[in-house]
Amino acid sequence: MTRVLAAQARIAATTRIAVPGMLAMAVFVILTGLAPAVLFGHHQDPHTVLEGGATVAAVTAMLLGALQTAGDLNNGTTRAVLLVEPRRRRGRGAQLLVSLALGAGVGAAAALLADSTQTVLGRPGLPAASIAAVGLGTAVAASLCGVLGAAAGVLFRNAALAACVIVLWSYAAEPFISTLSYSVYMYLPGGARESLVGHVSAHHYIPPPLAGGLILAGYALAAALAAALTFTRRDLA
Repeated sequence: MTRVLAAQARIAATTRIAVPGMLAMAVFVILTGLAPAVLFGHHQDPHTVLEGGATVAAVTAMLLGALQTAGDLNNGTTRAVLLVEPRRRRGRGAQLLVSLALGAGVGAAAALLADSTQTVLGRPGLPAASIAAVGLGTAVAASLCGVLGAAAGVLFRNAALAACVIVLWSYAAEPFISTLSYSVYMYLPGGARESLVGHVSAHHYIPPPLAGGLILAGYALAAALAAALTFTRRDLA
């Protein structure tokens, strides 16, 4: 298992989308943190900036996971890994673990960058305990979203289709559902992410971070199981 994990980690680190994806995420987080104040003189609440970074991190983790797994299925990398480890479930499990770790790194980087933008602007930041809590929530949310994305790549097998579904779900479907029924939205992946980063609302009930983490972990586990079953039964030819 260690050998397969190492192989999957090398594949993820050397894929063409990894570095551009991380750079795009970093640029987006920095711009959304600085642009309102620099261009319009509007200073955002630090917690809002951190929450925005968490959203970008979660979507980035899903996209990286999906593009990685779907790409590996289509370019023959998965077949090469199976020559080293013929047990399909073990190989797929290693890939999901790598996506989990990659997502955690994306989340931690996004939280750090989002907080740094407020430091650059000279804004009074949140207490250290609050920053640590939001940062941890962001890392956990992004890591679980990385698993969701990797599973989506296996299920759809088409990188472009998986990416389109992820973006449309995250930026169109979930926000639309939240306008119809926030109580339903809170039990979707996006709502669970908001719980994890300690979102505060004067109008809606927000479950505690632990509940949000369990909800998101449930989605990630269900997606991972569906991907594993699909992968073991699918012809790779």
